[in-house]
Amino acid sequence: MLLDLLNLYRLEALHIITALTAVAIWRWGASPERWLIGVFIATMVLPYYAAEWMGIGSLTFGPYSWAYVGLDLLAAAGFVAIALNANRNYPLWVAGFQVVSVGAHAVRGLGDMVSPLAYVILAVGPSYCQLLLIGGGFIRHALRERRFGSYREWRVTRERVPLFPS
Repeated sequence: MLLDLLNLYRLEALHIITALTAVAIWRWGASPERWLIGVFIATMVLPYYAAEWMGIGSLTFGPYSWAYVGLDLLAAAGFVAIALNANRNYPLWVAGFQVVSVGAHAVRGLGDMVSPLAYVILAVGPSYCQLLLIGGGFIRHALRERRFGSYREWRVTRERVPLFPS
């Protein structure tokens, strides 16, 4: 009974938690947190409402599942770019969970015998972990900044040596 109730409103709850986290990050977060929540909203929340508004239905299965794969690939590229440049550790975990989601699409594309439930768990499930990581990372950032003061948001880049010097 309780599980059915939670499952019935899990998507709306995820979107409300995402919105509250985004508001808090936009107010007290730093640039890496803002980028992470921006990529999360742009690739995982807004497409759901756009598909609903256009009457497409679910992007997970059906004729528009290619758009879902494309959004996950775009999110993976964004999360990896942020993780490699941010002066934090948790974005690496966020990017890793997105790679799991992309891997689920690859497995589904390679084999016909993939259970739809297993596919949904591997493709959609990581987003819950990502939101927890973004929220937890934001809280750790705020606590660290309160205790020690401001610190670098991004890694310092060194001058790059050309691969093929002229």
